[in-house]
Amino acid sequence: MASNDGQVVIYAVGDVGPRRIEYGEPLESLFDKVADKLKEADIRLCQLERTFPDKGWLQYRSRPTTYKSRVHPDNVKSLVHAGFDLVTHASNHCFDYGPEALVDSIEVLGRNGIKAAGVGRNIEEARSPVILERKGTRIAFLDYNSVLPEEYEAREDKPGCAPLKIATYYEPQEFEPGTPPKVITIPRAEHVVAMETDIKRAKEQVDVVVVSFHWGIHFVAGALADYQFVVGHKAIDAGADLILGSHPHIIKGIEVYKRKVIFYSLGNFAEESPHHLPLPPGIKENRMSKIYRKGEQEISARYGGPIDKHYAIMASVLIRDKTVNKVSFVPIWINDRSEPRFTTRNEPEFQQALDYTKKCSRDLGTEFTVSGDEVVVWPQ
Repeated sequence: MASNDGQVVIYAVGDVGPRRIEYGEPLESLFDKVADKLKEADIRLCQLERTFPDKGWLQYRSRPTTYKSRVHPDNVKSLVHAGFDLVTHASNHCFDYGPEALVDSIEVLGRNGIKAAGVGRNIEEARSPVILERKGTRIAFLDYNSVLPEEYEAREDKPGCAPLKIATYYEPQEFEPGTPPKVITIPRAEHVVAMETDIKRAKEQVDVVVVSFHWGIHFVAGALADYQFVVGHKAIDAGADLILGSHPHIIKGIEVYKRKVIFYSLGNFAEESPHHLPLPPGIKENRMSKIYRKGEQEISARYGGPIDKHYAIMASVLIRDKTVNKVSFVPIWINDRSEPRFTTRNEPEFQQALDYTKKCSRDLGTEFTVSGDEVVVWPQ
């Protein structure tokens, strides 16, 4: 909870994609169950999966179902109602409607008092930190995208996102034909060096550096790619104080590396993907949850997806004396209207989300302590 004694609290949540206007519903309704709690923090951020432009056109490089990534600009008022100060915006959807749409979306956010990290009118802007000051503490937020369709990255004279590209290789593990190969993922060295440079420069200007990554593997429970460990650890070695992950749409494991916390995925938060609506003519369905989780029952029509898509967590970070003093999380339940709700320790949904997070974190050696209605990750 925000305080007046110099302590700073950050609340960070996962993927958000508001589209209440398209549903003909009140803009405030998406976050009505969580807005009061969010506003207890000094800084609130989410990963924004939608753009708010009046301009642009669907890029031919986009997946067929990304037509839904653009929403009416007034949907930004849902974020305003929740009190978000900034969004991390580098993602596999930020450039779905091209350069004009991305720039327009950044401007819509800015006019509504929300800063966007990880994107910009050029590569310098995309790699520049968003710096916020609270109670004399300066905090920098950087954001990078590893789930990167062709041409989504920013360049010297082109809008886009801050890239952290990954190479993928396949190595046979058995002599028997048809057995699954080992998947090897290696981050591009020049992008890692650029990220390290950004972090070191930011650290010279601020007290705390938070780095977000749009990365990982959709919907496969617990699965982490090799490159995530490499990138996350190198970011901390360069000076990052906290790592926040998004993109998989489900919770992934939590690691403590050199006394710094890595949330590999916070899961969704308020991701309104209209899978239940009829597809436009010429658009073919391509849902990752059905590809990776074939045969599993979806528990709701409107929100869609397997049961663990309804679990999420909110990272809670306490900064004291200008350093990260405590990192914890609050378990969340997302209903069939994509509306998040913070749970309490006596509810079964609290325990379900906690048990799922523990299972995903088991191989990472992370321990958790329940304290009131939150779960402490560090220090133990």
